[in-house]
Amino acid sequence: MTGTRIEAISFGAYYCAAYRRDGAPDVLLDGADGKPERFPSATAAIKAAELALHFKPTTTPADEDLLGARRFHEVRAAAEAALQIDTLGGVVVEGRIIPVEVRRR
Repeated sequence: MTGTRIEAISFGAYYCAAYRRDGAPDVLLDGADGKPERFPSATAAIKAAELALHFKPTTTPADEDLLGARRFHEVRAAAEAALQIDTLGGVVVEGRIIPVEVRRR
């Protein structure tokens, strides 16, 4: 059997829709709040999963860094943090180096 399987998973008084693709983990159908959407019947859950599969919005890389601005700011911030650690020193907390800030009174 290949392709996609749609199932309704029972959780007491409600059902959640799930679809499975070969070679990929199971996916629960989420609501607008990010939690699994609840359905009163198995049929409603299966129909909602079918609609979600057929009318899934195409994802476009909206957060793609076309001009390299994000990369520039990351490199600049890393360089400033490294300079601060070299100049003032740092404190190691749980494996992370925390830069020390010196303030004048």
